[in-house]
Amino acid sequence: MCRMRFLSIAILALLGSPLIRTSAAAEATPAPRLREVSLAPIVFLPANNAANYVVEQGGLGRLCVQKGAGYFVAPLRVEEALRIRKISVLLTDANATAIGMMSLVHRRPNNFEVLAMTPVSTGSGDVEELSTEEIQPAQDPNTGSYLLQVLLTGPGVCLNGARIGLGTGD
Repeated sequence: MCRMRFLSIAILALLGSPLIRTSAAAEATPAPRLREVSLAPIVFLPANNAANYVVEQGGLGRLCVQKGAGYFVAPLRVEEALRIRKISVLLTDANATAIGMMSLVHRRPNNFEVLAMTPVSTGSGDVEELSTEEIQPAQDPNTGSYLLQVLLTGPGVCLNGARIGLGTGD
C-alpha cells in the first residue's frame, strides 16, 4: 500500500515536471500565419468584350454584371518566398438562377492550369465569402504568371472583393 502511494506521487510529480510540459508544448506547434492580401473589384478587368457590367460608387464599389455573363481577371503577384495558401471571393448573389465563383490560374505562354476553384454562390442575396485552401502547386512556378478569374453568370451577381492568403514553406 505504501509502495503504491509512493508510485502515485512519483507519477504525479513526473507529469507536472517542466520537462514533460516542454515536450507537450513542442508537439503543439502553431500553424504558420497567413499574410492576407485584399483585392478591390476595380482591379478585375473583363476578359470578354460581351460583358455588360458596372463598378458601383465611381469605381470604389462592387463589380456587377448588368446583362448576360462575364469573366473578370486580375493579375496576382506573389513574392518568390511566399506560397498561395488560400483564395476567397466575396460575392453578393441575389439571382437564384445565376452563380459566381473564382479560380486561381497559372498562365504560361502556350497554356494554363487551374490550381484552385472556390465553391459557387448560393443565390441567398447576402454577401457570401467563398473560399478554398485546396491549392494545387504549379507545374513550373518559375515561368508564367498567376491570375484570379471571377465568373459572374447573370444580373444580381456582384463581386465585392477578393482575399488571398500567402504563407511560407510547403
